[in-house]
Amino acid sequence: MKTGKEIKNNNFKNYNIAYGTVNNKNPKSIYLNISAWIEPLKDEVVNYNFDIRFLNKKIKQSLFNYLDANKTIFNQDRTIVDLDIRESGIKLGKRSFMNCEVTFFMKEALPINSIQITDSINGLTELMITTFETNKSFKFHKKKN
Repeated sequence: MKTGKEIKNNNFKNYNIAYGTVNNKNPKSIYLNISAWIEPLKDEVVNYNFDIRFLNKKIKQSLFNYLDANKTIFNQDRTIVDLDIRESGIKLGKRSFMNCEVTFFMKEALPINSIQITDSINGLTELMITTFETNKSFKFHKKKN
């Protein structure tokens, strides 16, 4: 039995974005999925582990600050960030897949298509895209080619 719902956002040219819930009847959490192909900008870096960890920390910190300052419908203390970049295949001139899924737990159950959820997700998406774009280690692309 499928009860989830997903909504795609095609407003960004370098990212594939979707958000949704696992249980549409009684949503307690919303996920935001941003995927892209990354291309390194620096050739001198052999181990990208530091750059990936720094990006992950920057995402978590900016989300925490945003949720704290804006008092959204999401719990600031219950947010899961899963940034998936395989560092072993990153090479200059080659694109590698990146997937970032963030799970936000709501303070109260609201329908996924409500204006409060849409506004909150749009603000959080803008924040995450800004965080990605200010990164000096990687350039982001929608497609592999």
